[in-house]
Amino acid sequence: MREVDTAIGLLTLPKELAQDKVDAEIKGIKLFKQIIDSSKKWKMNDAMSRNPIIYCKVGELTIKLNPFPTILNSYLINNFHFVLKINNCRVCVIAKSHENGIAVIDSMISFLLLGDAGWPIESTPRTMEDVSIEQQLVNRYSQIDIDRENRKLSFTASDKKELFEAVSEIEKGNSWQGLAALMRLARTKYVCSVWTITRVVDEFKPFIETCTDLQIAQYFENPFEPADRIFLEKMMSITNV
Repeated sequence: MREVDTAIGLLTLPKELAQDKVDAEIKGIKLFKQIIDSSKKWKMNDAMSRNPIIYCKVGELTIKLNPFPTILNSYLINNFHFVLKINNCRVCVIAKSHENGIAVIDSMISFLLLGDAGWPIESTPRTMEDVSIEQQLVNRYSQIDIDRENRKLSFTASDKKELFEAVSEIEKGNSWQGLAALMRLARTKYVCSVWTITRVVDEFKPFIETCTDLQIAQYFENPFEPADRIFLEKMMSITNV
């Protein structure tokens, strides 16, 4: 084994690794560091020079990437999985760059850029679907919370998926179906989680506002459950229907 100095610390590599591959990793790591330095999301903990940790927060999720073990594992044991954790749980994401014979760090550069782009659902690995959903829900709070990244979303992972799917329906033009799904979850929180009506209104406001005033008024006239009007009457005063 040998150590090489890089922009983010001392990288351990197999001694027999070809110099052109070593140089490619070093060059890629320099760009990797530049992206971190310019990012508003990603940070680096370089307290241990041989194992820097790259991390970011998305709502209630903390993503941690260990680039050096990822690179070493790729060359040493042909294990191309990222050394990656979300809230301290291992997540399966594979570095695809090895398939094209390019530097392993290239896949992690793409990973950083994916985070900076807001974890779009269509591009984010399926094993990280919760991160995409979390980001979309955090974005919904941007209208009412300046410090939205630190806001605690009062929903379970299952709730968040339902919220995301409901908003997706609304954005596709299916406002009745989307509102019905939102109201179903609102009723559940009111009855089963013993939320007050005020809390239901406050927590669901960013998602209800995905609809136009007309769409809310139309659903109010023909709700899935008559009880939905109880919440919508409060929402209507907010949205000026």
